[in-house]
Amino acid sequence: MASIRRLKKDVDYLTFAVIADCMNYNSSVGKSEPEVVNIVKKMVEYRNETRSKISARKSFNDKKEARSYYKGISIDLLKTVDGEFTRLSELVKQNA
Repeated sequence: MASIRRLKKDVDYLTFAVIADCMNYNSSVGKSEPEVVNIVKKMVEYRNETRSKISARKSFNDKKEARSYYKGISIDLLKTVDGEFTRLSELVKQNA
C-alpha cells in the first residue's frame, strides 16, 4: 500500500480531473449545464469527505486492518470517479 500522503494526493488529482473536465465542457458549450454543476458539487463534497476519512486518526489493531481500510477508500475513490466520468460522458453524448 502506498502512503497516506500519496492516497490524499490521488484523491485530489482524480477529483480535480473530473471537475476540470466538467469546467471544460461548460466552457465549450458556453453555458452552465445544471447536471454538470451537480457533478462538480458532488465531487467537491466527495473529496472533502474522503480526505476526512483518510485524516481521521483511527486506531487499528494491526497493519492488515489499516491496509484494508485504506484499500477500501482507494477502491471507492476509483469507482466514484469512474462513475462521474461516465455520467459526464453521457451528458456530452446527449448534447452532441
